[in-house]
Amino acid sequence: MSYFVLGLLARTGVTMKLTSKELEIMAVLWDSEYSMTATEVIGASDNRTWKENSIYIIMNTLIRKGAVVLAHHKPTVTNSARAYKPALTSEQYMVRYVKSTKEAGVPINIQTLIEGLMEVEEG
Repeated sequence: MSYFVLGLLARTGVTMKLTSKELEIMAVLWDSEYSMTATEVIGASDNRTWKENSIYIIMNTLIRKGAVVLAHHKPTVTNSARAYKPALTSEQYMVRYVKSTKEAGVPINIQTLIEGLMEVEEG
């Protein structure tokens, strides 16, 4: 998804709130330098809380939400498989999440938030 589309979604009030299962999958995709098939995501998902059979449902939901795009098809032994990649970085997702939370009226002290993030980086 292009930056133009992400900006348009942000301006029109469409927010991207990901579930914990979706974030687990996104973490795997964000850690990868390459696009990944569903099977590769399953193989790289240590301690997953979602069932292996639900990967396609979750991936389709992530595509609908604009978090993931279909990169290409990878050849396999018998046919080809869809390869997915993130539509935005983890930092872009977090910025959008914080902005949408603040715009929804949740009081957020940005300085405290930044200090908390700095503690995470140092710890």
